[in-house]
Amino acid sequence: MTDTPPTKTRRHLLATGAATALALGAAATARAQTTPPTATTPTGATPAGWNDGLAHPIPYTPPPGAGKERGLALGGGGVYLLSWMMGYFHTLKQGGVDLATADIIVGTSAGSMAGAMLAGGRLWRLTGELDLLGDFPKIFAELVPALQANESQQRARRMAVDASDAEPATIRAIGRAAMASHNPDGAAGYATTIGHLIGNGGWPSPKLHTTANDCYSGERLVVSQSAGIAIETACAASSSLPGSMGPTWLKDRLCMDGGICQTSTHCDVVAGTRRALVISLSDGGPQAVTQGLRTSGMPNTLQQEVRDLEAGGTRTRLVVVGLPPGVDSIDSIMDPKWITPMLKYGRERGAADLAGMKAFWN
Repeated sequence: MTDTPPTKTRRHLLATGAATALALGAAATARAQTTPPTATTPTGATPAGWNDGLAHPIPYTPPPGAGKERGLALGGGGVYLLSWMMGYFHTLKQGGVDLATADIIVGTSAGSMAGAMLAGGRLWRLTGELDLLGDFPKIFAELVPALQANESQQRARRMAVDASDAEPATIRAIGRAAMASHNPDGAAGYATTIGHLIGNGGWPSPKLHTTANDCYSGERLVVSQSAGIAIETACAASSSLPGSMGPTWLKDRLCMDGGICQTSTHCDVVAGTRRALVISLSDGGPQAVTQGLRTSGMPNTLQQEVRDLEAGGTRTRLVVVGLPPGVDSIDSIMDPKWITPMLKYGRERGAADLAGMKAFWN
């Protein structure tokens, strides 16, 4: 089941991790036959026998969601999507649908921050203390990097946008460009800023998982409480968009945005749950790239991921955010001008989806 935005034309927005701007068994066989090669590490890319517990090829086997009741997969999409999710989650909660009751959450980029706030209860404290359409933008704007970019940043961004496949070599090439990008905020500064929004230190809940990609090896990484990594660092890595923020160290790995691969939502992490809600900025189509609404040109496997979930017995609801009514395109999902309108649009969509979400989630 898919909820698409109430516009005349379906639009596609960035599903990767520009969240930098701010502050997501049975299926395994089907995926292997129908999706692009996974971001695994070729022989010799990492030291023999090295296993820090972070690398998990797609699909994650066995999936952490197996046997659980509710799964929540939150994709990436910068300040634009994070603002929308804050409005959407808050309105659903007011109407009796608490997404924090998910038994497993996987968040990517903007979705990692939203997931951290949900899992830790911080979202409700913030929305209870602040006016969503007033003070919230002042907090979120701290996370937005300068929209102008130097040559090294532009190179990294072009590498990601121009990518046409999700081969490990392609991901590693983008990772090299990310490592060579002179991002003014730096890795440490970015993690500190994220901490101001989501809270610092302890992992908010064992149910939360965040994603990232190893710049050097190209491996997909999944971080959970057992990794012993601070939540602000995990979210910083998940949203370290090449040419904008980070890269960020996770243990001994220098990492970039979790959306720099074939998936923007990492639905395989919640496979095996009885029901799963997937929130994505776009519907996975290629038009988002040509409109400047996605930061990677890699094929997006979102629709196949949803089919895999359902084939494995998971009742799945896909919510596609898209563009608000009257908007044909956006220049940047990192522009803070979208904070207030997307908070508002998220609240409107939450009200429109409330009845259906009650029937699905509660």
